[in-house]
Amino acid sequence: MSGDLITYRPSDTPIHRLHPLTKFLLVGCSVLGAYLAPVPVLAALLAAVFTAAIVAGVVSDVCWAAIPILAPLGAGLLVVHGLFTRAGGTPLIRLGPVTVWREGVVHAVTFFGVLAAFVLVGLVFVTTTHPKKLMVGLTSVGLPRKLGYVFVASLQLVPDLQRRARRIVDAQRSRGLDTGGSVRKRLRALIALLSPLLIGALISAQTRSLALEARGFSINGPRSSVYDLTTTPVDHILRLAGLGFVVALVGWRLT
Repeated sequence: MSGDLITYRPSDTPIHRLHPLTKFLLVGCSVLGAYLAPVPVLAALLAAVFTAAIVAGVVSDVCWAAIPILAPLGAGLLVVHGLFTRAGGTPLIRLGPVTVWREGVVHAVTFFGVLAAFVLVGLVFVTTTHPKKLMVGLTSVGLPRKLGYVFVASLQLVPDLQRRARRIVDAQRSRGLDTGGSVRKRLRALIALLSPLLIGALISAQTRSLALEARGFSINGPRSSVYDLTTTPVDHILRLAGLGFVVALVGWRLT
């Protein structure tokens, strides 16, 4: 990765060409499915997500973004559940006074798989869905434009802040500010970063607001868009498959 947080990666793959609402629906179905599914189905779902990332050409971006999130979660789950969840008391490993319980490890791995599905599906969605096309798709089904803009802007907020912070740090370093070294020096550098970062974020928000109003964002009435979204038969099939997947899992849970 180029050092940025995970963002949209332009391409012309079959995953990128899917309707944004199709991908949005599949994300919701995948999240529900991961929570409801048994372990074999969860493993198949994770394999499908990895396959989609490979087809879209974003697997390296997704993995590099997922590792810092999932690694500490996985380690924490193994420690907490492996040491303290007995649920039948089958020891897996004994290291002196410390016992790792098999049931706890199984529970930790299963729950980690659910979290991994949540994270990976979200990352694949963000890297393959153009934010502006997503907003057009959401407003086309009746979502108010303001809510659609807030949702899409929230996906871009953290990457924008990170890029802004990197530019500020580079500028401060070029002027002699020491941003490394001891904890004290790092805290001083952090304090020096926060003020221009927050002021710049507020100025950027005001500029965007003025630009939107100048283009008639708040005016009611029909709108045209640069993006012409079409729903293909593949979109219909995937939407039905996602909904059928969730319904089948709900039925399995209730039986």
